Amino acid sequence: MNIDFLKNMKSEYKMFGIFLLVHLLVWTFIGMIRTVMPTDSLEGVYWGMFHDFGTPKHPPLAGWLTYLAYAPLKSDFCVYLLSQAFIVGGFIYIYRLARKFLDENKSMLAVILLEGCWCYSYVTGYYGFNPDVILLFTLPAITFYFHNCITTNKGSDWLKLGILVGFSFLNKYQTALIILPMLIWVLMFKREVFKNKFFYIAAFIATIIFLPHILWLIKYDFYPLMYFEGELTAPNWYHHITAPLMFFLMQIVAIAGSLAIFLVLKLKYKSPFKLPESFNKQDLWFILLIGLTPLAIHLLLGFYSGGTMRPRWGYEFWYMTGIMLFYFFPIEINKKEFVFTLKSAYILMTIVFLALGTLLAVEKNYRSRYPVATVYQDLKEIWGEKIDTPIKYVGGYIEWTLPLTIYGDNHPYAILDNHGYPDPWLSEDDIQKSGVMIIGRKKQDIVDYTKLSCPYLPEDYKITPVEYRFDVHNALGMAREYKIYYFIVPPIQD
Repeated sequence: MNIDFLKNMKSEYKMFGIFLLVHLLVWTFIGMIRTVMPTDSLEGVYWGMFHDFGTPKHPPLAGWLTYLAYAPLKSDFCVYLLSQAFIVGGFIYIYRLARKFLDENKSMLAVILLEGCWCYSYVTGYYGFNPDVILLFTLPAITFYFHNCITTNKGSDWLKLGILVGFSFLNKYQTALIILPMLIWVLMFKREVFKNKFFYIAAFIATIIFLPHILWLIKYDFYPLMYFEGELTAPNWYHHITAPLMFFLMQIVAIAGSLAIFLVLKLKYKSPFKLPESFNKQDLWFILLIGLTPLAIHLLLGFYSGGTMRPRWGYEFWYMTGIMLFYFFPIEINKKEFVFTLKSAYILMTIVFLALGTLLAVEKNYRSRYPVATVYQDLKEIWGEKIDTPIKYVGGYIEWTLPLTIYGDNHPYAILDNHGYPDPWLSEDDIQKSGVMIIGRKKQDIVDYTKLSCPYLPEDYKITPVEYRFDVHNALGMAREYKIYYFIVPPIQD
């Protein structure tokens, strides 16, 4: 290692590098307080097992990566590390993007401020690795290379942009919400891009990468879109108003920590909230369009559909928060202000870490402390009393079946409830020949899940749920009893 390089490095850069390392370590190890991975991560491992070009909810990339991280060592830690590696990679691209509009110190602080945006801390610490985490990397990287392409027009940058866009779409359809404002900006300021051969080469590369998933969608009648149809269906007329308003409120809550750090910085060093006298028009619209258009689209969609508006759908688009704050409300940053902001971020990191760590340690919740070994052993014994073959399929409540699939010794397949649409890769004939263990929270759940998992059963098939109880212990040894129900659908041979 070049020691002289480190000695000559600007102290702010050293502090920034240490911040990135601390963030990586803190939010990687927080997940190890759990005894089972979050549902999103379990879904990813399960979907990745099939190596297919689609999943019931999203394109396949998140599943592939989660499985590749978990499978070699069967280690939850590797999945948590993968999550934070993507986030730190996104931080680096946010810094590189910020340097196009801000000086060095403000660019680093534009990243450090994001420690107060809970999608970079609490959300990923609790929900683990999922398609949203991948967007935390791909969106700033796409934005960075897009800016490079429109300013320098290098073929290599267009190539990288096409690859990133293709894989980002292969991860989640929401990538379109960042492509749209880019196209609007091009129409406003750089229409000659549409005459550029590199633009079409990049579009072609992105399409080729995404094409296998398009073919998969056609094969399965655009199956994942049915999931979104179910999510976006309004249960009541007033949800057209309340859903988007609640979504907007939660977006403000999500970035509240970043806003608080910036506010305290401005007040402490008596910097007025005054817009600059002049702006570069192209930069102004670039930052506004990229930073705010995705939120506006979400709100319009919410007002129109009135369906479920999950707050975390919008979290990954706040990567421009620090850039917008420092660009529109400038402040002179010297080392003292830099250190103050960094300390504030560490304080916030500590508070959130302790809060989340305490929650994960003391909660007696099956979502984070499911006693898989005990439950699965009991269910295997119950199954073995009636059927002489191992459990091959489990159906029912996803948060109780998926852990059995991932951590169970013979890894039974899980038949997931996806708004009434069964997984396309499971064979109904094989399910019928193998039988299913159905698990649910209520007796009626057992009836519903049995009909979903075993559509071949006659309408008058007798379903008799059986009660089963188990204890969930927190890290302090305190227990909470859960009562669930199960039902065995035996194998049916032709």
